[in-house]
Amino acid sequence: MASKYSCIGAGFCGTVWALSEDGRAVKREDGGPDRSLANDYAMHRRILQSFSRLTDIKRRSGIHQTSPQVRVSECHHFISSNDQWWTENLPLFPSHYSPCNAIVSDRIPPFAEQIRKLIVNRYCDQTIKTEILTSAANRDCLIRPYLGRRRTQRTEISRPSRLAAFSLRNYPLHEDQMEDIGIPTEDMQSYARMMGEALATLHWLGEVDGNDIEFVLAPPPFHEEGPSTNTITNVLGRHTMWMLDFNLCRYMSMSDAGVQQAVTAFWRNDPFYPRPQSKLWGDFREQYLMSSKMIIAEYSQIDFDERLSFARHFIELIETK
Repeated sequence: MASKYSCIGAGFCGTVWALSEDGRAVKREDGGPDRSLANDYAMHRRILQSFSRLTDIKRRSGIHQTSPQVRVSECHHFISSNDQWWTENLPLFPSHYSPCNAIVSDRIPPFAEQIRKLIVNRYCDQTIKTEILTSAANRDCLIRPYLGRRRTQRTEISRPSRLAAFSLRNYPLHEDQMEDIGIPTEDMQSYARMMGEALATLHWLGEVDGNDIEFVLAPPPFHEEGPSTNTITNVLGRHTMWMLDFNLCRYMSMSDAGVQQAVTAFWRNDPFYPRPQSKLWGDFREQYLMSSKMIIAEYSQIDFDERLSFARHFIELIETK
């Protein structure tokens, strides 16, 4: 008997399903009416191509990679509601589900039990710890790195959450919590630099605004073994940073209006990016500008000065808001 799909996540755009922890994931367009998986798919493919070009640029330039590069899961194909794929696969979903638009991509691997226990023991109320650790849903553990927010109640650091809604799916790990569990400063700086490089790649290679994208910390693919310059190892084990959810990304013009669109997207997103005046802002800022210059020099020789001024103006607008 074939394995059944299980739901591993849900958002405004729809639900995400997988047959196992290793392999592919199916994102169904069964969420909000204003969300489009067709746009998600197109942007996902464009962004994958942009990161491939980034890797080529760095290889040709002989640049020594000081921080890992953000990863984007491979996106395989778009499935329409009348695609033959559903004939074979619909029976693997719960009985009340019907065909719809969907995207098939590689699954981002979840954290292992050891890391789940670390988070639960530190931040989950004692009365629900066992329930959280034994629930199937919480095995799908990804961590959102919130470098742009510190929790306001300092007592929360030593007092676990009493919210029954505690979940390890997309668990928000704030800057102060990273310090609390012992993530080294240099690794937090690497996270900031990874985000800076990724956003520069979206803006100047992909020419997209990055609106509503998400970053998560998660392990590398299961088939990737041994040490790698593209991973970080600390209290969270061996992991890297992934970028996902592109359904609200939009093309941005190479103009002042496009820069303003990118600034709006920066502030509209969840607090992944460091904020000006925070200790990690300098790392994000420096890497964004360095990566922007490298990318623009490679692909925009004709209007190099203008595009570089747009990148600098983006940072200026963030800093003066």
